[in-house]
Amino acid sequence: MMRNKWKLAITCSLLMNSMSLGGGAFAADSASQGGVQIKEFVYLDKELDRISQVSASTPDGMRDGHLRLLMDAGEGLEIQSISLRTADSKGNETSQGIWKTWKAEAGDIGTLLAVVQDGKTINETFQEKLGKFQGIVEFELYASDNNGMKPGVYYYLEIMTSSGTIRTPIAPYAENETSYAPVAIREFSWLDLTSDRTGIAEFGEDGSTDGHFRLKLHFAQKTEVLAVILRATDEKGNEAPGIWRTNRAGVGWLLGIAQGDKVITPGFKKDVKEPVGSFQGSGVFDLYANNNGSIKNGQHYVVEVETTYGTVISKPVKFGDPASNYVDTSPLGFRSIVLTLDKTAALVDEEPHTLDVAPFTLEGRTMVPIRFIGEALGAKVDWDSAKRLVTLTKGDTKVELVIEQKEAYVGGELVMLDTPAIIRDGFTLVPVRFVSEGLKMKVFYNDGEILITDAKVREVK
Repeated sequence: MMRNKWKLAITCSLLMNSMSLGGGAFAADSASQGGVQIKEFVYLDKELDRISQVSASTPDGMRDGHLRLLMDAGEGLEIQSISLRTADSKGNETSQGIWKTWKAEAGDIGTLLAVVQDGKTINETFQEKLGKFQGIVEFELYASDNNGMKPGVYYYLEIMTSSGTIRTPIAPYAENETSYAPVAIREFSWLDLTSDRTGIAEFGEDGSTDGHFRLKLHFAQKTEVLAVILRATDEKGNEAPGIWRTNRAGVGWLLGIAQGDKVITPGFKKDVKEPVGSFQGSGVFDLYANNNGSIKNGQHYVVEVETTYGTVISKPVKFGDPASNYVDTSPLGFRSIVLTLDKTAALVDEEPHTLDVAPFTLEGRTMVPIRFIGEALGAKVDWDSAKRLVTLTKGDTKVELVIEQKEAYVGGELVMLDTPAIIRDGFTLVPVRFVSEGLKMKVFYNDGEILITDAKVREVK
């Protein structure tokens, strides 16, 4: 039932999407260079650790800058390389960092810029040419942080093509105030400093005591956990000496995790890409951190849960202070829909459904049947045959589209679509990202599979 592993992180922020381009996204209908139109360039978030400075498939313990480029390549264009550079608010280069898809020679500076299209990585490492593209092209870009990914910095791309070099407008750094991963931290608390369950690299008694914590998570969707990290911090969450982790790259001792009698982390895994495991529903975990002298009463700690959808971080908990322990019992209210390109099988909150028409790709956009999606998202769907107008209403949000017109309205505001709504086999289809995000849902892609969810996790403070 569509249980494939999701390999793509959050594709965009709800405040920076292809419909509403405020804040950091750039809609550049007039920015056409050499027959190529840059339609959007935006810094999305810094939530995941997917790559290193030289490899697109080897995490290095640092979260990556995550950006998106949307362009119209026209009849066809060969992209030779893409460089990401830093700038000030006026677009002047500041040389705070450079990331590239290709380094021409040994002395060429810059770290890897990984390019992903439809969930597939184009360049696993530095690659001389990215390939030929035509029509609407959407890339996700990942750049391992080398201290150049931080507030106040702006970014732009230099795209070297067979027709010349294209420069995008600048986009500001952005970091989500909330994670949209369908995972909620329900409890994070300290327990004791008397247990002996783990060593520094393997789970098991070693004659020294551990810091013992409890972590309760709720997974709205079957979710792959990539890593769990425990960090010592100050009371505001700023890092202090002391870090314990599961199986990702970087410094630190083993974070021992047990779920009841089951040991989740018997030791560091040789493959840093291997996940901790897949989980669903509610789960309670015991965390054990071998004490290296930095676990003590009065010290603060946070836990980070990195998933394929994003990273969820707790508030700081003060060891030895019962009042600082975090517990959340408020309602969740998650919804999730799973679709597959060119297939009519679908899941709504894991219940199987059959679509009248399968999703398919048109001009670089994934088209889905609007009535099924709208109703599955809890929206009322109305059809005016005389005006050929489709209206979706969910709460105080209204989305309006006219068949075969690129003008649409979200909450009364005009929005231009790259691909208009169409009718096929008697059913109306619309771009999935537009309708889903118009109703405040998130969209994730993975090799033909599509997840739509409203699992907005509140920031833990």
